[in-house]
Parts: sequence; C-alpha cells; structure tokens
Amino acid sequence: MRSLTQYRRIVQVAAVALASVLPLAACAPGGNSEAGPAPSRPVSTGVGSEPVTLKLLVNSGVDVPFYTALGKLFQAEHANVTVKVENQDYATLTTNIAHILAGSNVPDLVRVSQLGNLIQDHLLTNLDPYAKAYGWDKWPQSQFASTRVGPDGKQRGTGSLYAAGAGFGLTGVYYNKALAQRIGMTQPPATVTEFEQLLAKAKGAGLQPIMINGKDGGSVYPLQNLVMSAAGDAQAVQDWNYAKPGASIDNAATVKGATTLQRWGQAGYLPADVNDIDQTRAPGEFVKGNGVFFPSGNWQAPGLDKAGSGKFGFFLFPPGEAGGPSYAMTAAANLGIPAKSPNADVAAAFLDFVQTNAQARQDTVTLGGLVPAGPSDAPAPTAPSGSAVAATVTAFHELLKSNGLVGFLADATASIHVNSLIPQTQLLVAGKTTPEAFAAKVQSDYERDLGQ
Repeated sequence: MRSLTQYRRIVQVAAVALASVLPLAACAPGGNSEAGPAPSRPVSTGVGSEPVTLKLLVNSGVDVPFYTALGKLFQAEHANVTVKVENQDYATLTTNIAHILAGSNVPDLVRVSQLGNLIQDHLLTNLDPYAKAYGWDKWPQSQFASTRVGPDGKQRGTGSLYAAGAGFGLTGVYYNKALAQRIGMTQPPATVTEFEQLLAKAKGAGLQPIMINGKDGGSVYPLQNLVMSAAGDAQAVQDWNYAKPGASIDNAATVKGATTLQRWGQAGYLPADVNDIDQTRAPGEFVKGNGVFFPSGNWQAPGLDKAGSGKFGFFLFPPGEAGGPSYAMTAAANLGIPAKSPNADVAAAFLDFVQTNAQARQDTVTLGGLVPAGPSDAPAPTAPSGSAVAATVTAFHELLKSNGLVGFLADATASIHVNSLIPQTQLLVAGKTTPEAFAAKVQSDYERDLGQ
C-alpha cells in the first residue's frame, strides 16, 4: 500500500490528469446554449449580505452527511447563508426530479445523475456564464464531459454545461481481507476467469462469495464490467452512454456479459435474496462478514474504513484476458442549479467552493470517498495508508494512466436505470429472462427514451 506522501502525489496527479477522465468521450469546452436557458441577467460571483437559505436536494445515504459537512463549511465562510440539505432515495429522486423542478417548491441545487429531458424541458440552468465568471473553463475540461449537452438536448460530451460536482465516483470490487486469505487469494485476480475461480472457492468454503444490492441497481455494476471485459474495450458502451447516433448494446459482448452474471446467480455466488437487498443493507452485511467480495463504488470506502480500519481492500474489476485493459465506471457527484432556483448565484458560489476550498476537498475524500474535482493546482487531500479510501484513489490514478474510465450505463437516459436496467437485471439473475432478451429489451427501452 502507498505511503501518505505517495497518496498525496496520487491525488494531485489525479487532479492534473483530469483531462484524461472519460477519455473515450468528446469533451470540447463551452459551446451552444440552445439546449437550455442561460441566466437572463448578468451572473454574480458574490453571495450578498442578505440572509439566504440555500436548499440542496440530494440522494439518501452517503450524500446526506457529505453535503451537510460541505454546507457547514460554506456557512462558516458566508455568515448570511444557511444550507439546508434534504434527500430522497436514488430511485425516487430520479423518477420525480422533473416534476420537482417544474413545481413551486424548487431547491437551489439538486443531485442529477441523468440530464435527458431536464435539458429539453429547460428545467436546469445553463452554467456556461458561471464557468466563465469563476474560471471553470480554464480547468481540465473532461471533468465536465458528462454534463455537457449538445443543442439536441440528447448527445452528451459536447455543448453547454448543466451540472458540476465535488468529486468523482469510481467502481470496483471491495474484499474482506481475512476472508480472502481463507480462500487463498494473495493478490487481486488478473482475469474474469481467475475471479470466478475465487468465487467457486468461497462457495466451497461455505462463504457467501458476493454481497451486492440487486434491489436498487448494484448488480448493474458488475454487469457493465463483464460487458466491457467481454468486448475487450469500452467504446461501444461509451458511445451508448453519450447517445452517439447508431449506438447499441444489443450485441455479442452484452449477451456474453449477461450470460456470466446469470451463471453467477445460478451458481449461488450472489445472495439468494439479491433482488431484495438495497444499498443500505449490502454494505452492512459485507461488514458483518456476509460476503468475501462487494462490487460497489468509492462512496462506500469511508463507511468501510470506519467500520473496520484496514480490514477491507479494493481492486479494479479484472479484464477478460490477462494483461488486457481494465475499466471502471466513473461519474462526477453532480449538482445542477434548477432554472427556477431563487438563489442561483449563491448556488454557483457553493459549486465553486466545494471544488476549490482545501477543507471541502479533504471532506470530499474523507466523507464522500470521492476523488476531488476542480483545478489542477487545487490543494491535494490525504488519507491513511492502508485504508479503503486510499486504495480507491490509487485505482483511479491507475485508470487515468490507462484511459480506463467510462460512464455508467445507468446514466445514459433519464429513465433507463429505474425503468429498464434494474428490472431487467433482476429478471436476469433470477433466471426469468435470457441474456439475448435482456440485451434486446434494454436497447429497445433506450431507443424509446431517446425518441428514436
């Protein structure tokens, strides 16, 4: 494991190298504002002196203590501002966000995972004027790739900016070090085949091989990794994520990946009640020893470190062939400013603060488990050597060098995760649909969402 000095360098290099984040996407800065409204008045980088209540609407779970802490830091800098953090679970917020932003009780900042119709319906503020005012347009631009939307309101990676975040998520596989030792794992598996051999050993030893939350979409993470491993690259997936014309995942790689995940379910590598386990229960079960492996994201790392310092490791999902490329899903923890926000300038000041303030960046790592976004010369946070947090940042750094960071299938359209990926993956692991039918159904739902 890296020393603290090495870790500081890793985070700093990660910030400098954000120009390589999501390298498979086009990420030209600035651009067309036709897809949604820019502020109709000149923007300001000040917060004024009048009392302001800045309302944040975020996801339940890790988001709440994270943004509450960031809110307290912002309040300490601006005595006239009170930050109020409200939350909804991921599925509920994703489903209801358009209705909320079109209503009368609109937050000032909202956690956005998918943009889609929010841009087409002019429900989010075009942030290009704020990017110019704060100098975000001088930062490494590919950190904004996933929240730039073209004038058609659909294709991402280019166009105007509609959201920004404190840091980047990253997926991989956590492991219980003691249980991994029991099954003879001395180093992370080099291939999917080696990983499956470890799963079989865990099952044979009477252990639960994988803990995962199938109820709210955790099973989609290993599925996407298996698809990319089967393909040997991630270009088709990234094209699909960014709505490139003609993009499709109804292909041999998706069928092969889905076949593997279904086989894991049939072999008992997944919990028998996988489709009833949510993202709150899954890490708790893993901490209790119910699972040798836990595929999930870096947002889980602070909680795992708190529950058992030094007890949990993390590795990138293995490639299909030894020496092949490794990939991980990544996305910024994005906040958008609703078009009807009464405090847009203060909201933009908060977005700038969380990316540039030294303590906010430290909390992004320590509390959020995320790799900080922001300018390349921003203060570099630290983390204890041997911690799960440090391991996830090391992994992020490795993928920056290998161009292995890819967006989430779940973020391809506003409804694809809740209405298609979750239910279809549940059917898949339960043996109630075929891999071929899975691939075809998700693709048809995607085309429906895009109006193709």
